[in-house]
Amino acid sequence: MRRRFHLGVLAGLALMATGVACAPAQAREPRGHGAPPAPPPPTLDVAAFQAQAAQYVGKPVRIEGCTITSANAGGADCATFRIADLPGKVDWNGAIPLDGPTMEEASFRKAQQICGDTGQHEQCRADVTGVVYDPFGDMGVQGQRNFELRQVRIHWLAEPPRKADSHHATRQAAR
Repeated sequence: MRRRFHLGVLAGLALMATGVACAPAQAREPRGHGAPPAPPPPTLDVAAFQAQAAQYVGKPVRIEGCTITSANAGGADCATFRIADLPGKVDWNGAIPLDGPTMEEASFRKAQQICGDTGQHEQCRADVTGVVYDPFGDMGVQGQRNFELRQVRIHWLAEPPRKADSHHATRQAAR
């Protein structure tokens, strides 16, 4: 009897040390029957967003293939460009405003550091995920809407060149 008691205590201690919880069978959730993961948000490009944003108000969406531009303290734009008629001319195809105050902090900081102008820079290429918002609808304005994204997270497609690497490459080319 005493030997069984010690083996039971040792087994219990071993289970506790490994982090396995002892719980009644009915309290455990059956495997595979938990809540399903949330489906990914719909994926749109800038043109599709501009045409369909009204149906997504209050819902998350993912915008693919834009360039982050005009980043400042108030926010930024997720823009696409078309071929310009004149060299050096910015020719917007469309832009989605990104709300700065609600943007993920790391995304917002990086956007302000590298994407402050209206140019089409490779290091500013990104996909963005955010919640569609209708500011004019909230104010009761009827008619044309100007939808934006809030609670944005930027998924950078290209990392900017590091200053140390570009300096090193310049020195190597000079030799």
